[in-house]
Amino acid sequence: MGLEEFRGFLQVVDEGSFAAAATALGVSRTTLRRQVDALEAEAGVPLLERTAKGVVLTEAGRRLVVGGRQMEQDFRALMRGARGNDGPPEGEIRVMLPTGLLPAAVAMIFGMIRTNWPGVRVRAAFTDRIEEVQAATTDVACWFGETAPSGSWETRTFATSTQRLLASREYLAAHGTPETYEDLQKHTVFAWLSPGEAEPMLATDQGLVPLAAAAIANHPHIIHECVHLGLCIGWVPQADFPMAPGMEAPVRLFEARVGRPVPLRLGVPRALARTPKVKIFLDHLDMMRALILPAQT
Repeated sequence: MGLEEFRGFLQVVDEGSFAAAATALGVSRTTLRRQVDALEAEAGVPLLERTAKGVVLTEAGRRLVVGGRQMEQDFRALMRGARGNDGPPEGEIRVMLPTGLLPAAVAMIFGMIRTNWPGVRVRAAFTDRIEEVQAATTDVACWFGETAPSGSWETRTFATSTQRLLASREYLAAHGTPETYEDLQKHTVFAWLSPGEAEPMLATDQGLVPLAAAAIANHPHIIHECVHLGLCIGWVPQADFPMAPGMEAPVRLFEARVGRPVPLRLGVPRALARTPKVKIFLDHLDMMRALILPAQT
């Protein structure tokens, strides 16, 4: 299979017709049809169905497109890596971060990068759809949970926090401290919705239990703020960051019976993992972890 034939096939899929794809590629329709015909001959099955309104993918064509898109992403990442230099990191590093990562953690990451690599410009974006992150447009990605971006990535656990039931002392003084799971149902609970969950589930020593939450959000920092303001009991990941001046650590409820680990994963496209810019970044991972999470429980 030639790259030119495959590129032509993907363009036809994107444009929906041979005429539009030929115009986009700057080739004749005859040339483009020959390229797709050659690709189908090599595959041994039809990839496109020609209709009066354009083209439609066959089942085999759909499978080829899924794999082909990933090949395209990996190739673009590989080309970016080939342009790397052997000196200190410089240029732009595109970082994808999870929605709700604590601002203190983001600030420390930015500060560390700026202090160690003044030639680097960070372009950060946030998402809760890690499976949609593309290797062609991302140098480093972070996310909560085990799910990783699609395609070829090198991943590792950067840190692990624990999802807990938390409440402020003011809330407990006003509403009482729940002693049983039944008591918990009488309280206002705000819950973080972990990746892959449709509804919040409380992790207990008896297994996962549906949690009737008055509010749910995929942004854990919002839940922390609500806990701090005394609005609720929060079911939310807690990392051991130093508390800001004037803030008091929340009370952990049912500590021996409720909780689950929430890994913060980090990944880089496999095609970039050995490039100087990204390799130096990964080599400093332990230092970053020590600065951001000096003590975890």
